Order: sequence, then C-alpha cells, then structure tokens
Amino acid sequence: MYPRLAFDISWRDLLRAMSLCLRPPREPVALPTAAEHAGEALATLSVRTAFDLLLTSLELPPGSEVLLSEITVPHMERIVREHRLVPVPVPVDARTLGVSPTDVASRLSPQSKLLMVAHLYGSRMPLEDLGELCQQHELLLVEDCAQALTRGPLTRHPAADASLYSFGPIKTATALGGGIALVRDDSLRERMQQVASTWPRQSARSYCHRVRKFMLLKLLSQPWLFGPLVWWIDRTGGNADAFVGHSAKGFPDEGLFDALRQQPCLALEAMMTHRLQHFDEQAIAERTRRGQQLAGALEPSMMAAGCNNPTHTYWVFPLITSEPEQMVAKLRQAGFDASQISGLTVLGDDSDDHWFRCTTFVPHAMPVPSRRVASIAASLARHSP
Repeated sequence: MYPRLAFDISWRDLLRAMSLCLRPPREPVALPTAAEHAGEALATLSVRTAFDLLLTSLELPPGSEVLLSEITVPHMERIVREHRLVPVPVPVDARTLGVSPTDVASRLSPQSKLLMVAHLYGSRMPLEDLGELCQQHELLLVEDCAQALTRGPLTRHPAADASLYSFGPIKTATALGGGIALVRDDSLRERMQQVASTWPRQSARSYCHRVRKFMLLKLLSQPWLFGPLVWWIDRTGGNADAFVGHSAKGFPDEGLFDALRQQPCLALEAMMTHRLQHFDEQAIAERTRRGQQLAGALEPSMMAAGCNNPTHTYWVFPLITSEPEQMVAKLRQAGFDASQISGLTVLGDDSDDHWFRCTTFVPHAMPVPSRRVASIAASLARHSP
C-alpha cells in the first residue's frame, strides 16, 4: 500500500541531519533568500512560532481583529485568541483556493488590523488586489507559504508584509522541523528577533530524537512495510488512519505555547539551509505533472480543489467528491492510503457540506510509481457516485 504521507527527504539527508546534531555549527548560518529579500529572513521553530512571534511583536490592542483564510491549522485561531485578539474567517473558493477581496472587504471593521492568507495544497493565490485593499485600510498582509514552497531561494510576494515558510516533517524539502519568516519592515523584524532572543533554544538532543523518529517512520512508510503495518493496526483494534495522521503531528495541544516559544537549534537552521541550497525543482515539476494527470481524468461529478488555479503544484492531491467515504474505501482496496483526515480545519463553518469536508487526499507523488498514478487516473475516470 502506498502511504499518503511521503517524507520528502532522502536517507542521505537524514544522515546529514544526524551528523549536524552530533556536531552542530557554532554560529547561525545564512538563510538562502532571493537577492531582493536579502536580510529579511528570520529562522523560527515553525510557522506557528513565527505567527505567534509576529503578533507578540506587533502588540495589537486587545479586541483587534485578525482576518484568516478559513482553512488553516487549528492552532492559528488559538494563537490569535492567546493575544486577546479576535479571529475573523474569510471563505476560501474551492476552484481557486483563493480568498476574494470582496469577501475580505465585507468583513473589515475599524478593529481590523491584519489579514493572514494560507496558500493551500501547493497553489498560490494572487495577492495584488488583496495587497491594495490592505494598503487602503492600513492592514498588514501576511502569507502562510507552508504548503507552497516550490523553489530554493525564498521569496516574499511584493504585496506581503511577511511570508512564512515551513520545513515540517510532511512539507516539501523538509528539515523535519523549522520555519523561516521573511519580514519586510526592518523595525518589526528587529522586534521579532529581540523577543525570540529571550526564548530558550531547542536542544540538539531534542532535534536528534526527532531525526531518529522520522528515520523509523520513513522506513515504515515504504510500501512493502506500510501495507502490513496498516493491516496489523486495524486487525488489533487500532485505527490506522488516525495513527498515520498523528505520527506527523508537530505540536501538542497541551503546553502548546511552551513548545512553540523556542528558538530552533543551530543544527536545524543548518539543515533548512542545506535543503534550500539543494532544492529539487524537477521533483516539483514531476509532482505537478502527476497532479494534472489525475485532475484531467476526473469525471464531471468530481474535481480537484484548486483546479482553476494555474499555479497549482499539487503538494497533495485534494479530490472533492460527493461520496468521500466510498472513494476512500475504493482507493484503499486498490492499494492507496487515501484519507479524509487532514491537519487543517475550517474556521467558523460547522456544516457537513462545506467542500473541505468532502475532500479526499489521494497519494500521487513519489514513491508512487508513474504507472500506478495512471491506474489511479483510470480508476477515478470509471468511478460513478
């Protein structure tokens, strides 16, 4: 069985990470950015850490409103509330994975101070109109690029005040943790650095433990081992779907802010730099080709989320169908670990018919062979709800 969570890191890079833990750098390394963003980068423990650090440094008045694209990780809403701010969700369109400037404008109030948009599933939404709107209303615009890394030197959209990148375990070019924030304003970035300097630094031992954990998980995710593992978990009364989803969870719900408020260890910073310096753009091109192949095979009753977004690189393949449970069962029977489980949530919408809750995540990237991607496409083309 082919797992839905493929760790984008080679055994060679896992050994490099272990070596960095044993002999970490003595000084922070330079973080690769595009030339026009030189000096803007700040290393953090995660995107959530960067967002918490940003809000801490801004010191917004209590009751200020933070607009969030509605599909995001649950901790983002919690971070906003921790700072005594009010989260305001903005709808995300299923076909473009973008938020509409009209929807944003309709939710603005005198208390609105910041707009945070998340680029989903390997796509990027256009920010030009949103940036103009934020400028008119004196809002900061922050882009969450955790799922949208597609090149080595990091970039910040010209309209964005900050761009946040993730190197978590299931992300592209993972370093098994860490994040990088590109912050336009020098004084804001300096305040963020000052706040972060008061936090404890993650220990190399902690990062080493994490590397060992994901060495094991990478081994278990090999198709010849993963299928028997799923069978054994289900056979013994466990929930293999939940096990897979939980295995890559980054931060605990209990003690969240103690976990977030740490500086990354120097070994992790060096590993993020290494992954960016050796970024595999050909892998992104192949992943995109496979996603387009699947999207093109769908019958009219189904669609891929973001199908009308020309920037889509299919970090995951998000299949929207009217009968997701049946689709999951069918794909698993064919040997693919499809699932509805995701680390994301919908803010402010509990309805069962929201398109996000009708989404199945289908394995399509490596290590799935190209011929098996073709068989998935054929299976989807024959599916009738």
